[in-house]
Amino acid sequence: MLRSIPPVLRVGTPDLPAVPPFVLAILGTFLSPILTWFSDQVYRVVLCRCALHPLVRLAHLYDLAPVVAACQAYYHPPGTKGTPPTYTIEQLVRAEFVRAWADSCSDPELEWLLASNLIARWFVNLPLFSATPDHSTLNRFHAWLTIAQPAALFHDVLSFLAQVNPEDPATTPQIVDTFAMASPAAPSPAPDHLLRHLTRNVIAHWQAKAPASLQAAIPPLDLGPLYQVAIPHTPAARQQLLQQAVTVAEWVVDGLTPHLPSLDRPLRDSIAAQTAAIQKVIADETTIDAGGMVQERALADKGAYRLMSAVDLESTFRKHDGSVAVFGANAVIATTASRIRACVALTGSTPDSEAPTAVLAQQQDAQVPLPPILIMDQAGGLGKTRARVDAVSAGLTTMVARIPQSGGVDLSRFTPADFRISADGSSCTCPNNVVSTHAYTKPGADGVHFRFLAAQCRDCPFWSDCRDLDANPRGHRTVYVTPYHPYLRDAARFNATDNGKALLKSRWQVEPTVAWLVRYQGCRQARRVGLAAAQCQLFQACAVRNLLLWLSRLDRGLARVLPERSR
Repeated sequence: MLRSIPPVLRVGTPDLPAVPPFVLAILGTFLSPILTWFSDQVYRVVLCRCALHPLVRLAHLYDLAPVVAACQAYYHPPGTKGTPPTYTIEQLVRAEFVRAWADSCSDPELEWLLASNLIARWFVNLPLFSATPDHSTLNRFHAWLTIAQPAALFHDVLSFLAQVNPEDPATTPQIVDTFAMASPAAPSPAPDHLLRHLTRNVIAHWQAKAPASLQAAIPPLDLGPLYQVAIPHTPAARQQLLQQAVTVAEWVVDGLTPHLPSLDRPLRDSIAAQTAAIQKVIADETTIDAGGMVQERALADKGAYRLMSAVDLESTFRKHDGSVAVFGANAVIATTASRIRACVALTGSTPDSEAPTAVLAQQQDAQVPLPPILIMDQAGGLGKTRARVDAVSAGLTTMVARIPQSGGVDLSRFTPADFRISADGSSCTCPNNVVSTHAYTKPGADGVHFRFLAAQCRDCPFWSDCRDLDANPRGHRTVYVTPYHPYLRDAARFNATDNGKALLKSRWQVEPTVAWLVRYQGCRQARRVGLAAAQCQLFQACAVRNLLLWLSRLDRGLARVLPERSR
């Protein structure tokens, strides 16, 4: 019975076999080529057995050279002083590709994968017996990539697909959808906890980075309450903690703010961002009662874009009806049947109605043709959203979506899209050609309420089509009309056409793509804090997903191989 090799050899285990010295001398002379040969033999066996593995296929079909060239600035130029790099940029780029393929894994998980998975090692060009990049090396390159070249792989993959599977972006509709991308930071349990954390951070940053002459800017405080706080058991105790946290935070902000102009720009920007976060939390979470005491606001009065973490200042809560609120980012993608063409990470509280303009802006920045049509669910059906898409695209893109209930849809009666507004907006004409000039506005509202009195509607042949069955015969009919009313009228007409119905039915094609991203490319959870990190992770995941979609289309005969780009 064979004994298994222990994970760590016992102390005293010899490094060399018990063979004559002259054999060891010969082996030592040719050890390097022997190990290289043995590594190649092992890889050859593995690759023959796993020829259909996605990494094996992509290594032969897709060339990462343009992405490697875009990342050359990571290392110092050849010939300059500095320690020679242990790993090439190509190896680090390939490691990032493996990361996205392996569920957007963390740095330790990627290190373990490269050390234990032979196909991953081969893909990254690591010989069988060579050292593996440790998590700190992988982390440094990933952090640099997040800031310097987050979209290099994504854009190169789109260029590659344009050659092997052509698709005209100027004539192909795109489908837009969103999903939650949770932040790795945990939200604070209470406003006083968050304020203490923010205050500790800004004090520590100031003491570590600010000049010695400005250290006195921090008020003489007892910092103990910022670190050790008794657990409150009564509403009065919780109010006292909040009062204390707000008072100390305001003292610190008031002491540091006058000295910000004298700081160097990086430190000034960092301190300004932290003090602004403290002020925002105080404004959003607290109020002053008639007695001058600090009180926590009711949840409904706190607003949507609330800061909830001192570690991640860019994440907010994404709340959709019927689902649990997620603290993090609102990820947006725009996809066709064959590829993802845009992906944007917005803060979680960003409404889905802003997703269409976000993907259009990204494609404009990339200087690619805009799509003729964007398809989305009802979140993209508001008149304001349609108008913004028309404005951002300069009339090149049309929004196709069902008109939501808030946009005036009630299938049991006429909608605002069935009414006509005069050119000057002073009158409204109903389907029976009755004109109303009774217009009413509400403060803060975009539109106007036009009222049709019961006397105007008496004996109308469209009464049952215009009003509820249980409507008061003496009541009036109100039509809410916004400046975006023409967009709703055009949308209602187009949605009723065969082309409009076909486009709306095609929206399902985005659902599998979202499922793949969140289940297999790790996009349900951001691996690092901040929107820049979430955006880089989204770019990488979407690029790998596009290549995997291409392999699927290749197997079905819907795409081709480009020999000159092969490895």
